[in-house]
Amino acid sequence: MYSRLLCLLLVSAESASAQSALQRTLDLTGFTRVSDRILHWRDMQGVEQNYQSPAPFFTVLYSRESWVDPRTGVERISSQTVFPGRGPSPATVSMLGPGSPGAQRYLDLWAVLADWRDAHDVRVLPSQVFQDYPRTVLARTGQFGEERLFLDSKTGFPVKLDREEPHYLWGQVQVEYIYSIWQDKDGASVPMCSARVVDGFKEITRTIGDFEFLRREQALDMPPPPPTNPTPLFLQPLPPKKIDVDRHTFLTQNPGYTEAFARIGDAVYILDAAQGESRARQDLDLIRAAFPGAHQFVLVVTDVAWPHIAGVRFWVASGATVISHRASQEFLTRVIERRWTRAPDLLEQHRKGVKFRFVPVDKRYTAAGGKLELRAIDGIGSEGALMAFLPDSHFLWASDYIQSVTAPASYTAEVWQAVRRAAFQPQQVAAMHIPLTPWTTIETLVQGQ
Repeated sequence: MYSRLLCLLLVSAESASAQSALQRTLDLTGFTRVSDRILHWRDMQGVEQNYQSPAPFFTVLYSRESWVDPRTGVERISSQTVFPGRGPSPATVSMLGPGSPGAQRYLDLWAVLADWRDAHDVRVLPSQVFQDYPRTVLARTGQFGEERLFLDSKTGFPVKLDREEPHYLWGQVQVEYIYSIWQDKDGASVPMCSARVVDGFKEITRTIGDFEFLRREQALDMPPPPPTNPTPLFLQPLPPKKIDVDRHTFLTQNPGYTEAFARIGDAVYILDAAQGESRARQDLDLIRAAFPGAHQFVLVVTDVAWPHIAGVRFWVASGATVISHRASQEFLTRVIERRWTRAPDLLEQHRKGVKFRFVPVDKRYTAAGGKLELRAIDGIGSEGALMAFLPDSHFLWASDYIQSVTAPASYTAEVWQAVRRAAFQPQQVAAMHIPLTPWTTIETLVQGQ
């Protein structure tokens, strides 16, 4: 009885200490004093495209205007985007609230403080050193489990939020949202800079130019947003439909990605594996229905953008040999060797019995006695990427490098040029983002360009 009472007293004291530290932070930043007003600012944001471009990576830039209601934690964002070759885009408006997925909410410290103010399980962890100074560490249960808020032990100002997040390619990543460069105005302090750092790499950086506090009647309507799927549509493994190219070749397609499959002799060649294990399992069911019996699997990886290879681990765990450009070997090896500790996938569950068999391609590769031809596309925008041609089917798999069948593009021209160099004579073409298409359509686009 006394032991149980002592535990209850310790928990109560820890909770009181956590609430005291959090309240100090809310008071020192001015969050408590200005919660009857709306925080408004303009910022510039850069998002590094490490998942779809080689180092040093290109950056997508955002010009943003934000309003945050400290009382409800709701944030309204108006944003324009500059993407390579496109932009600025028309302004789009989004709403974020408590529980909203994605990085944007956690880059806004005041939205984070609203979440912590309303949490009922805030507790104190042992202090840690961050950026060479001791920090008071609070913890609570968030969207993905434990979240840790680091407070400067000297001043009480928050310096980062730290948590582990699940990841479709790496299994899990350690994420830090870091807040810095404080500015005071109207009795409150707001960090002018924030960043999302993933496994030590700065993926997103945000810089605020200036901020102000508006009376509620001056601000736009800010209703709480409805719940949304945390997984972007292009990564959702929705059931794919099967599209036949001929008796031995078919595509699978869902709103995110198209993939291709061909039976050649006793082997099934898988032309790219996007979206992850769930999509790969659905594709395997379609393979078994189309090609009954036992087969060897060969996975052709034509491009190593992260969403394009999220199914690679499943096929390697299923015994597939991987064929890809020589330049991809080091990165694909990292993907296979990554330990999935948060939610072990098929490869992690059977790691001791998995062998990564890799066949490198430089300029060209011929498989299955000439029934599958691989060529490097080798344009200025497609270095390290492959295309695949099935002569018996007169079918070309163009990887990620034909993305539209209605408008010309440099990627499309690079594929067309590579086809001419290889003396291929396709009649049909498909790629990750286009349906099965007559090759004459591509010819017409390039000639128009």
